[in-house]
Amino acid sequence: MLADVDYANPMVWCILIGWIISVVLHEFAHGLVAYLGGDYTIRERGGLSLNPLQYVNPVMSIILPAIFLLAGGIPLPGGATYVRRDLLRNKEWQSAVSLAGPAMNFILFIACLLPLHPKFGWVDYSVSPTQWPNGQVFLGAMAVLQLISVVLNLVPVPPLDGFGILAPFMPADLRRQVTTPPLSTILFIGYFIILWKTPWAFDATIRAFIAVARWLHVDDISTIAILDCFWIALFGHPVIGS
Repeated sequence: MLADVDYANPMVWCILIGWIISVVLHEFAHGLVAYLGGDYTIRERGGLSLNPLQYVNPVMSIILPAIFLLAGGIPLPGGATYVRRDLLRNKEWQSAVSLAGPAMNFILFIACLLPLHPKFGWVDYSVSPTQWPNGQVFLGAMAVLQLISVVLNLVPVPPLDGFGILAPFMPADLRRQVTTPPLSTILFIGYFIILWKTPWAFDATIRAFIAVARWLHVDDISTIAILDCFWIALFGHPVIGS
């Protein structure tokens, strides 16, 4: 999926910048909910900032993007927000902090998708997305990326948010075991190997995109065109609708 990214295409760099902005908003959402939940120290530690440098994490922001780049893909960086979970009021707030990040990505997905909705009337779906204006292709690609982020981040593997949502309600011994190396490292690396090497993982995210689009009353033809924006923006050509 991530082979032959066309770095000569300015759209790739627009997607990268848009993604970094979405990562900042994702981490800001974690920090905001943590603050509301009782961790007032997060403001002092810069966790309510819109500065991307505040959320740089060695693994998510540097190591994994470098691996993606070496694999021929686009080095989409991640980030991290450091929350004092011991200061949160209860387990529900701990789960809410983890849920806030994917929820922000879903809001961004909706924001990108709605202008492309057939009922909005902005997009001419009788025309191939290869002929759409850059703004429409950008929104389509970002919508796809945002929902991919939601789906993949909700998988309950530490340290992903899906695990963070469930962790407060797990037995303490089990939670400690799966979050302590080497098991936590094995689970995390294994998860990304599965994503990298097995096409069904990405296919599952595409099916999720189609299902959510149908829920929003986007017809299948329009959905396929929007999905193709992802490949057009990064690789210069459509795949699904070709």
